[in-house]
Amino acid sequence: MSSSPIFIIGTERSGTNLLRLILNSHPDVAVPHPPHIVKLFTPLLPLYGDLANDRNFIRLISDVCRLVELHPYPWEIRPDRGRVFREAAARELICIYFAIYDQYLEYSGKKRWCCKSTFMIDHIADILRFYPDARFIFMVRDGRDVAVSAKSSIFNHYHVFYSARRWQREQRLGLDWLKKLLPEQIRLLRYEELTTAPEKTVSALCEFLALPYDARMLEYHRMGEAKKSGSLSVSWENTSKPVMSQNRERFRTALSTHEIRLFEAVAGDELQELDYAPANSAEYLLQMNDKLTVEKTEYQLFELSMKMKTELRHLLRDKNSAARIKKNLYMAYLANIRKLTRYL
Repeated sequence: MSSSPIFIIGTERSGTNLLRLILNSHPDVAVPHPPHIVKLFTPLLPLYGDLANDRNFIRLISDVCRLVELHPYPWEIRPDRGRVFREAAARELICIYFAIYDQYLEYSGKKRWCCKSTFMIDHIADILRFYPDARFIFMVRDGRDVAVSAKSSIFNHYHVFYSARRWQREQRLGLDWLKKLLPEQIRLLRYEELTTAPEKTVSALCEFLALPYDARMLEYHRMGEAKKSGSLSVSWENTSKPVMSQNRERFRTALSTHEIRLFEAVAGDELQELDYAPANSAEYLLQMNDKLTVEKTEYQLFELSMKMKTELRHLLRDKNSAARIKKNLYMAYLANIRKLTRYL
């Protein structure tokens, strides 16, 4: 178990970048910033044909490795494509991903790797096929605060309606896995507990992961990885700061009354199941459900407008804007070129 990989799952903007840096500060755990390999390539898999064919599998490996090399949060290594081909446990995308993380672990000199791609919440069953002793940290944060944070981030939805739908879906998945897996396999970690009682929370997390607690974990902000993270994007600027103990319940002032009602109408069941008290009564939300949970054209227009504004803001301020655009163009290029070459 001591070498079993660790997966941080949940929803983006829930403090998972903070947790990544805390865990990466442990002398035994390597947590590179995730290039989201499985999320980005799963939709493209049909374009690669039968992966039992060496040529198809090598093509997929090459494309995935190039994504890692173009990651807007640069890794310190370039994946060895030949090693990935030889060391992948099966002809599957997820095994390419595992083999690349194994190479990063070797580079780091540590004992275990951890992945912070929260989107792996959709692939837990596949992970367990290859790593039955994997450990999962289901990190949650009040979804209304997630919606507040998402409004200013380049990586998320902007309208509360879309933030609520995504949060609801991913919390439902996490809650279901909490019931399916044993307590020694999965742990619920609340952002609010991590920020208000960091030493107690991190110590308990280390016990769950069978790691010795190391005080340097809470000094993460003094280390080079946190400085690098905070300097690359305004969406990550808080990661270079100490734990922000007051960073909770921002939704009470940052969201309008209507936005809070909208979020709670979409995800009220999950809020209550995770012990986040709704601001509105269940009776009122049920009465308003049909009006609040139907997508409207104005939501789409708001989403587009905010995306344009946020893109401009990040273009002007982020050091990694050019790299992020280059990566996005690369993925768009792959989607088109692989359609053309799938039969060649």
